Amino acid sequence: MQERRAEERRQEEERREQEYEAEQVRREELRQTRQATFEQILANAPETFSAAQLRMLLRALVNLDPYTFADDVAEEIAGGDGNENRTAEEVLLATIDGLGNEKLTGFALRLALTSHVAIPREGEVDFLAEAEALFLQPPQPKKASSKKTGKPTPIKANKTATKKKTAA
Repeated sequence: MQERRAEERRQEEERREQEYEAEQVRREELRQTRQATFEQILANAPETFSAAQLRMLLRALVNLDPYTFADDVAEEIAGGDGNENRTAEEVLLATIDGLGNEKLTGFALRLALTSHVAIPREGEVDFLAEAEALFLQPPQPKKASSKKTGKPTPIKANKTATKKKTAA
């Protein structure tokens, strides 16, 4: 009887371990997907924001941790170099000063979204998903516009058919 209980406990422990490992794999894949989405948003940043995009950007900025967001972004920009002698603010300011005008919106997105790349906790707003919906929308198909000139378009007769009729 004890052997059977011990075997059941061992099987239960193995099942839990497999579930834990599967969850870790799923979370790592989700982290990689979120990082790829973040990079894609930055790569496709528009030169100007629409009202909806700007609103999302501001909402994401308001929800940043004011004590760590500059450090997070500066660390990403510096490449995690532990030998960096400048403060996070100095790194960010130098980066801003070195950017071309067309890159400023991408930097603003990086600043606002870097801390939101992590998987959000239950009940938290997923700003990365919001940004994905706003910045990575599939292109809208253009509707064919009909030209109304008032005159119908004349249909040209097939020249070979006309020649055959006259030859007969």
